[in-house]
Amino acid sequence: MTKSILIFAIVFIAATAQISLAQASHAPDATTTTNGEQTPPPLDESQVFEWWDDGIITPEEAEEIFSRLEEENYDEACLLAELYAQEPCISNNIQTQAQQPKRPRKKRKTKQPTKQAVPSIIPHGSIAYKAQYNSEGHLKKQHKELQIQFYYFKLRLGSQELLSYHRDNFEAHFGQISTLELHSHLPLDTLWGTALFFPVGMFRFGAALDTSKTFHSQIEFAADRHNKIAASYWKLPNANAASLQASTTLGQISAWYQFGQDRPLVKIQLQSEEKHLSWKTTAYLHGDSVPQGLNLSKGIVENWLWASQTVNLQFPEALNTVVSAKIRTLSPVGTDSVSARFKMSLATGPQKLRASLDATCVEASENCGATEWKGTIESSWEHLTLKSSAKIRFADGTNPPKIELGATYRQSKNTFVKIVIALPDANPAQNITLQNEIKIENDHFGCDFLFAFKKKKTKKLGPNYAHLQAKFKF
Repeated sequence: MTKSILIFAIVFIAATAQISLAQASHAPDATTTTNGEQTPPPLDESQVFEWWDDGIITPEEAEEIFSRLEEENYDEACLLAELYAQEPCISNNIQTQAQQPKRPRKKRKTKQPTKQAVPSIIPHGSIAYKAQYNSEGHLKKQHKELQIQFYYFKLRLGSQELLSYHRDNFEAHFGQISTLELHSHLPLDTLWGTALFFPVGMFRFGAALDTSKTFHSQIEFAADRHNKIAASYWKLPNANAASLQASTTLGQISAWYQFGQDRPLVKIQLQSEEKHLSWKTTAYLHGDSVPQGLNLSKGIVENWLWASQTVNLQFPEALNTVVSAKIRTLSPVGTDSVSARFKMSLATGPQKLRASLDATCVEASENCGATEWKGTIESSWEHLTLKSSAKIRFADGTNPPKIELGATYRQSKNTFVKIVIALPDANPAQNITLQNEIKIENDHFGCDFLFAFKKKKTKKLGPNYAHLQAKFKF
């Protein structure tokens, strides 16, 4: 079986290469902008650690997000982060709109179809290493990866072993294929096999086969760049399934039905953004059992309803004021109970002195018996950002507020130093946490060191966790 797949992949890659030599254009890589710059991910590990330290998400929820980041499935990682943390999915390494320098508007020009230069035949790529350490200094997990790009081929070794060929809308993959390679909105199990996609007019046909005899076929119709619909059939080792996914300017809706189950699994991601109003809806719905072939996070599997709703009111002309309301809804499998969490936020002020206030109802089913309030003041200058916040929780009594003081010195877009001092009990003698991050990135080298130290009344100051990331580009 493995030999057949290998022969099938080699024959198709060779045939595709012959066909595409007559083509002049090349679709840009998904992670590369039109001017050739690398697009930074919308979420990174440092932001997840910050939410974890702040008590916004649990260690289990953080691990779910980390696993998606390792897969480079940023869409699913953001979905998890926005529901668990109820915070926007914006990386610490990406400047906010207020921090970005204003550029003069250019007159809109009619887009002309352009031909992209043929990729370099000189091999180039990167070597990356990630590691997480616990409070005892022991290695918790690590991630190694080598990426080499040559002409229209790309080789990945390490966390994923994959050889890919991209040219125009022709694609061929051999190795460990999963969500990204199969263009699925739903996270899939990793398969060891081959996949291919080729266009015919406004349609695109695809198929995949792996060593466990899993077969996948797909047909997609694209009316334009933003409006697409795709249907798939899955022949799994012990089940058959069909899936349907649609994309529009409002978002994506996907459904997966395994024959014999009581109901399909449905994923909804819809959003709209206007000048003064924006909203976003995210939801997973499924029956008592989850279909085979999907790699869903633990929280989604355990809840038949897993949803979040965000509504923002923006007033750019009034000190860039933003009012937002967020709700998280969970309903465990096999029960009629519903857990809901509400959060209201208000942010206003110029870049040099911006204030925000958050009010959170921890559990609506308990009549909001526990609430959290957080106030933040942030001042951003050309290279320096100062931030202070205080969070207090009201439950059976009033707990001491958690105070945070932070400073970030940013030399460039992806080079900065950050330090945060947190006082969970508002008393340095009782409890104190020091969080540090150093990030350096240029054309040939990138590194991100994130580490924290913690001190308790009965414990001296010592390491709490560390995250190391380094990348060499060639």
